This record gives sequence, structure tokens and C-alpha cells, in this order.
Amino acid sequence: MLNLQKTWKVIARFLIRCLADRHQVSAASSGPLHIVVPRWDAKLGDAIVSSFFFREARKLNARVTVLTVPELAALHLQDFGVDRVIVTDANPGTAQLFKVVRQLGRVDVVVHLVGRIQPAEILFLRFLRPARVYSFDDGLRCVNRKFGAATAGLSVPERFERVLMDLGVSEVERKYIVPRPSQIYCAFDAPQILVNPYASRPDKSLDFTKAVLLLRVMADAYPEKSVGIMYSPSSRTDAQYLEAEVKRKNVKALKSLTTPGEAAGYISCAQAVVSVDTAIVHMAVGLETRLVAIYPAMGTEHNPWLPPPSPRTSVVYSQQDVHRYHRTGMKEMNEFQVEEIIASLDSLLATDIDSDELLSFQARIVPGLGVASRTLARQLPLISLNFPEVKGCHPGTVNLELDRPLIVNKPDHRTAPLAWTQSGRTTEVFDLVRIGLEFDHVEKIIPAWLYIAHASPHRQTPTIHEVIAGPMDLADVSSCRVHLRASAVAPTEC
Repeated sequence: MLNLQKTWKVIARFLIRCLADRHQVSAASSGPLHIVVPRWDAKLGDAIVSSFFFREARKLNARVTVLTVPELAALHLQDFGVDRVIVTDANPGTAQLFKVVRQLGRVDVVVHLVGRIQPAEILFLRFLRPARVYSFDDGLRCVNRKFGAATAGLSVPERFERVLMDLGVSEVERKYIVPRPSQIYCAFDAPQILVNPYASRPDKSLDFTKAVLLLRVMADAYPEKSVGIMYSPSSRTDAQYLEAEVKRKNVKALKSLTTPGEAAGYISCAQAVVSVDTAIVHMAVGLETRLVAIYPAMGTEHNPWLPPPSPRTSVVYSQQDVHRYHRTGMKEMNEFQVEEIIASLDSLLATDIDSDELLSFQARIVPGLGVASRTLARQLPLISLNFPEVKGCHPGTVNLELDRPLIVNKPDHRTAPLAWTQSGRTTEVFDLVRIGLEFDHVEKIIPAWLYIAHASPHRQTPTIHEVIAGPMDLADVSSCRVHLRASAVAPTEC
């Protein structure tokens, strides 16, 4: 039956090519360029990888219409900023595409970067009559911008960049647009390492045994870090089973993960992400979060979907039987060494890759709650076990009132829950952020740390922060300036 279906598709495509595949002939149009981009494949990752195209197309003063499925419509309108979205089925048929032709009106450019344009799509292009059609399907006459052979060996972003340059954009920025993070972006309890073992198909995902092994080894390698299991709505139950089987206190399935915005929120807070080849990889790239991506090793074959080279990114390859893959289309994502993941994480987490600008705040020294000098004497020895740079801090805090709110979303260190009280019955988590304190009476900037106790009432007032540092003489000092990296801080509107 499968072979019969394939044969019918070949025959249908041949007949449609004979009837409708013609060289594009379109009169020169006046007014802004109208670009149409079919994205009815319903793949979030593909949409993110090409997202910059829509931002850069504005440099042409172009009008952009996207044809996509309902679940990606809001993403293109609200996040990618396209002018119009026409909702279609995934891989729409001829009747629906005829309706779309009437809705579109005049079209100058179609960007459909696929290797094989379907018969209904050939008819669609015939009736649409754009002046330019960009595609990898070089054999079609209607494709007059043949990018198959011309862009072979390039990545997907590089191919979209070539389209923009051919349209007249001289300088292209390929930074991805990622769905806006939801409120979790400002949360203090987001996991420090995220692991996504799930993809759209079982063969593209880690199997249960491999995922358990990876999470256990990771939890043991980083006992002071919290590890969150990511999932899609359909794999949430599997993630909960996975958490139960791993049996590590620092490994939990995320509480809520139903939208791309929520995923972006978690990723923006994380120190690192480990993921199989899926949309999470591309979101981490766009949010510039450290990433270990697990991809199938395809021998000498070029993979245009690999994340772009970056000091923030490492790729671990799962070995494949390439002949089996070509025969069945099935991938094998479990043939890699877990130790490779840990080594990649070690390297990424040990590297200072945050080269972003510094933020500066004016601060006024204010009275505190009067308890830190007692509590820090017990807390600092526990914190310094895994964050030794604070070992020499004075067991007391300086309380600062900043000139504007400051919410930390990427601390330099987050502790495991510490049983620091005398009874040992309660635990608390602490965030530490490296800062510099600048005083008028001191020539050099003094290294210090924001000290964020998760149970502290100060967390309810984002203009008030506690700071720890080495011994300082602050007699008659009432103000200072605080400097810290911008990537540690959430937007103040949070």
C-alpha cells in the first residue's frame, strides 16, 4: 500500500508539472514588495530558525504574508511581526489553496525553501503568478530563483540570508526571534540546567532508559544545581514517570510547560540546556543560553539544521546506521556517551561567555532587618562549599535601596536547599550574583555579591537588595554605585 501511494504521488506530480509548471511571467508592480512565505509544515523549530527573515525583510519596506497552521499564527503575528497571517491546514490541498490565491491578491515573491514542491503547490504558484519563486526544487520551471544546488552546504539560516541578499538587503542580522517569555522569566525557582529528551517522534527522542541514565549522571555530577525536565503537552506524563524513576532530589519535571512562551521563560533563566534536535535547541540559540545539543551523526552528509557555531554551544552526536536511516527514515538518538554530555557542560559552565554590557545602579545604604549577622555565620560555610569565592565574606550584609527595581534571573550560583537552621528541619535556597561596588572614597571597585535568600521578605521589594563582601569600613558612607552584568537581570517591567 505504501509503495502504491508513493507511485501515485510520482504520477500526480508528473501530470501537474506537464499541465501547470511554467516559467513565471509577471508584470512589474508598483508599491511595496509583497512577499509570501508558506509555513504550513507546523514545525516550531523551523519557524524560529527562519524568524529573522521577517525582521530583516522590513529593510526592504516589504509587506510579508505568512501561510501557516493555527498553532503558529500568533507566533508569526505577535513575535515575528509579519503583516498578515492566513491560516491553512498543514500541507493544504488544491481547493484550500485556490481560496488562498483569492485572499492574497498581488504577490511579488514567494519564498518556499523546500526540496520538493507538492503538486497542489505547483498549481498554487501557477495561479498566483509571482515574479520570483525561491525554492530548492531546482527542476521546476516555475522556480526562477533556484537555490538547491546554489546553496548546498549552507545552513538553513544562511540560505534565508541568501534570499534576503538577493532581494536587496545588504547587511543581514541572523539572530533568531524567540517567543516572548511568560511570567516564569522573572521566577527565582527556575531550574539551572534544563534537559529536553523529547522530540516530535519517538525515534528522534531519547528512550526512557537513556534519559534516566543521563539525568542520574547529571544530577550526581552537579549536586548543587537543580535540573528540570522539559516536555511537550503530550509527553508531560512521561516526564513525571522519568522524574520518579531518576530518584534524585535535584531533578524535577517542570511544573508548567504548555506554550513556547513558557519554554522561553525557563530557558532564559537557565544556566544551560541539554536537548535533542528539536525546537528547544533553536530557542536556546536565540536566547543565547549555553546549549548542549544532541544530533544524529550522518557521516559525511551535511546537516543544515545544526545550531550555528558559538562559544555557547556544543554538539554531541549520536551514531547512526546511515543506510538504515535512508531506508526507513528512522533515527537513533541514544548512541552517545553520557560522559560527553557532562564534559561539554563542564566546559560551557566553566567558561565566562557573557560579554554583555554592565548595568549600573545608584544605591542608598539603608538599615536591614538586623538578623543577617546571626544567620550568615551559619549560612556562609554551607554556601562556600560549592561557591568558594564567598568564603572570605564578612558574616553580615549591606542593605541597598536601588534607584530602580532589579530582578535577577541568571544568578552566578544557586545553592541546593540548605538546612542552615539550628534545628535542621527547614531548608532554604540562596542565589549569588557577582557585582562591583563603587564608593566615592575608594579608588577601586570592590568585588561583592548580591545575596538573595529565597525566604527573605526583601524578595517582595525589588528595589531592596542585600549584599555580602569582604570587610569594609562604611562609617559615614551613605551611598554607592552597583555594577553587574546585564544578562543576570530580568527586564524591570517584570
